[in-house]
Amino acid sequence: MSSAATGATFCVVKKPDSYEPYEFKLSDKFQKLAKEELREDDEIREQALAIMREWIAKHPYIHKCRTDANFLLRFLRFRKFSIPQAQEAIEKYLVMRQSFPKWFQKLDCNDELMRSAIDDAVLLPLGQDEEGRQIIWVHFGNFDVEKLDPIAEFRYLVLFLELMLEDEEFQIAGVRAWADYTNSTMKHYGIWGIPDMKLLMDAVNRMIPFRIRAIHGVKLPKFAVAIANLLLSFATPKLRDRINCHNTVLESKKHFDKSLWPQEYGGPVDVDQKLRELKKRFAERREAILALDDMEIDIQHLASLQVHQNRWDQENAEVDGGIAGCFRKLNVD
Repeated sequence: MSSAATGATFCVVKKPDSYEPYEFKLSDKFQKLAKEELREDDEIREQALAIMREWIAKHPYIHKCRTDANFLLRFLRFRKFSIPQAQEAIEKYLVMRQSFPKWFQKLDCNDELMRSAIDDAVLLPLGQDEEGRQIIWVHFGNFDVEKLDPIAEFRYLVLFLELMLEDEEFQIAGVRAWADYTNSTMKHYGIWGIPDMKLLMDAVNRMIPFRIRAIHGVKLPKFAVAIANLLLSFATPKLRDRINCHNTVLESKKHFDKSLWPQEYGGPVDVDQKLRELKKRFAERREAILALDDMEIDIQHLASLQVHQNRWDQENAEVDGGIAGCFRKLNVD
């Protein structure tokens, strides 16, 4: 199966007949960045792609997998061209997608709930900074908690990241998040259970191949601090070190070039225009993202994963209302 929108080859069963030669078409800035930060050059990239394709073809449990350069380079760049680590990342990605379909499959931008999150501009690309890193404006309070439960919120995050990962500049330079928690309420945080948080951070830490360069959070409500700390307890030390908190928008603005400030913050970026551009990108990549569901890995032999999944199911039953308990403790303190 192939996508005209991306030129990618999807769900190749074992040995593909041929591959289109890869050509690095990005600017010199990204070529330099790839070399300096990811150890990527033409020779290393060509060799790595060949090894990864052969590994997939011979893998005893991977039955179907994308083998186009765009897809494989996500993982190679994510792991700085360490082939064993990139291979492990692909296995985890496929296993997670198949083990938890309600979180990772049938991601459709035309779905009513996904369309709601898109229309509300919960996640919005503002543009690239001088180093090529994509600036994502996060309005957590824009999530409609009357419509969206934690699964729907997480599904939209995955859908958005799958879209962004089709862009090679995003793969190479990564992302800086500008997260504004203005207008978020207790319900935005209280609907999340501990197993939900664990799965979210496991995906961010190990499964979804994107480079988080920095997160700048703004105006996190005091009542949400305990929840944020609990969530971060599941994050890696490296990720925690890249998180910065600010009391005001004004305080956070100095960390971003003025050319990237949205009009709401006194800058030149037209948010409505950026939203129209995002919707267009979703429409162009819709079939490509849905086709990810065609990939297949045999997880029956992974007993440890099944135990882990069963434990999550058990915790979901045991900690019903657990986050509300955290809020009660916070209110008492």
